[in-house]
Amino acid sequence: MQHVFNFWQNIERRLCSAKRILLLLDFDGTLIPIAKRPEEAKLPSEMEGILKFLARKKRFEVAIISGRSLSDLKQKIKIRNIIYVGNHGLEMERKGKKFIYPQASKSIPTMKELKKILKARLSSIKGTIVEDKIVGIAVHYRTVKNSDVPELKRRVRQIFRPFMEKKEIKIGHGKKMLEARPPIMWDKGKVASMLVDSFKRDKPLSFYLGDDKTDEDAFSALDGKGITVFVGKPGKSKANFFLKNVGEVGIFLKRLSAF
Repeated sequence: MQHVFNFWQNIERRLCSAKRILLLLDFDGTLIPIAKRPEEAKLPSEMEGILKFLARKKRFEVAIISGRSLSDLKQKIKIRNIIYVGNHGLEMERKGKKFIYPQASKSIPTMKELKKILKARLSSIKGTIVEDKIVGIAVHYRTVKNSDVPELKRRVRQIFRPFMEKKEIKIGHGKKMLEARPPIMWDKGKVASMLVDSFKRDKPLSFYLGDDKTDEDAFSALDGKGITVFVGKPGKSKANFFLKNVGEVGIFLKRLSAF
């Protein structure tokens, strides 16, 4: 991976000639630093201003693609005229129209049951956060003592196992997080491809920025279709380029706003 700014002249040429520009952006760890607790995450006013400016530009379409629920994501961002994608693509709102992947809603009773079991079985492990995402359940252990993490993971996998054996859930992994998702072959990569392909006439110059394992699906799906950027220390990623941190993402978006 190269640093994206080292490739900037080439990107500038493509930006100048592009009729449409599609920005696909992860939220936590990309637009904002990862908070200790999910509810503490807040979009900085400067980043909010850049996104609002980009969303108003005629050539640009901005989409936020997150593992958070759609309702949570909208509450955190509150910007009009952008596409909101929640639960790794299972929920979406575009131009005022809401979409939920048809089979995802069938998993809601299972997630309610899992939430009760997880809260009961994990309550003794201090710092555990069980996040209800309606069509998914996430267990965060960022604030759990390192010595307690192996036991937490053991309990979570033990709880998930019978649901997996009945093919009622699949397991997802993120930064300091384990997650139960509907057993559907749908992810950030598939929804990113769908958004790129939704432009019937002028195929957009597409960018995808993300920092987590769940974004790797999008990096793979957009290989050859767009410019993919990993946010964080460069390592093993399928992205074309990298930015070091959220601060550099802000600089990158400011540069885009000049076009």
